[in-house]
Amino acid sequence: MVAEQDLKEIIRILLECSQGNVLSLADQKEIAEKFDCLLCDIEKIALEHSIVPARFTRNSLSCHEQLRLFQSRVAIIGCGGLGGRTAELLARIGIGHLTLTDPDIFSESNLNRQIFCNAETLGYNKVEVISSELQKINPVLTTDIHINTFDAASVAEADIVIDGLDSATARKDLVKLCQKQNIPIVHGAVKEWYGQIGVDRSANNLVCSLYPQATNSATAPNVMPMTVALLAAMQAAEVCKFLLGKGSLIDEGWLQCDLLFSEYDHIKNTLC
Repeated sequence: MVAEQDLKEIIRILLECSQGNVLSLADQKEIAEKFDCLLCDIEKIALEHSIVPARFTRNSLSCHEQLRLFQSRVAIIGCGGLGGRTAELLARIGIGHLTLTDPDIFSESNLNRQIFCNAETLGYNKVEVISSELQKINPVLTTDIHINTFDAASVAEADIVIDGLDSATARKDLVKLCQKQNIPIVHGAVKEWYGQIGVDRSANNLVCSLYPQATNSATAPNVMPMTVALLAAMQAAEVCKFLLGKGSLIDEGWLQCDLLFSEYDHIKNTLC
């Protein structure tokens, strides 16, 4: 926390050192060290005074919008292909807090699509690796990690949840958990060249309509890395649109895509 007596001096220094209302990470670190506070404290003050951190200048967002993302909390349930890539994109755009939940470790079969999986991270817990790597991308980001299957703590205080699961039964359980707390879920699923995405809310029961008689498959589906990258980008976009109040065409249905045949279809959910 910033001491009240230091606030005016911090604002003065921020205005003085920011050229064109842009604050470098080096200056941000120097100010935080000088006043013995956290980087996130300085970032918040800067954005509140229309000064944008240099790493976000290409986002084309206003300081008000950037501040909204900074103050947001996103929970990612399942940090494999979709969850890991979505986490990376959200860290880069400036989400302030991510809760990462996944019980698994990286294995060789993850190398084709999971962005933080490499020869050196094999055998390590996914959420621990991802949290560490995200700090290198956005040092102001705060993360909570849960090396277990999801529970109420995994979505506590979240503004929105990302479904990175690969089990229909688990997805339905996640929906029940989030509906109790009125938290929307950005659903995503991939298989080979095919992917689908939608936003599940209490009013539309999207996941239940997509998996009416679902049972867990004995084997994990084959997944093309390009499909994962595309769907993760879509999930990140839906999260940001929700947080910024921009609305979405898929609020009343879902989008499905087939990369092999370059087909993209928006389907209306008749249960809405």
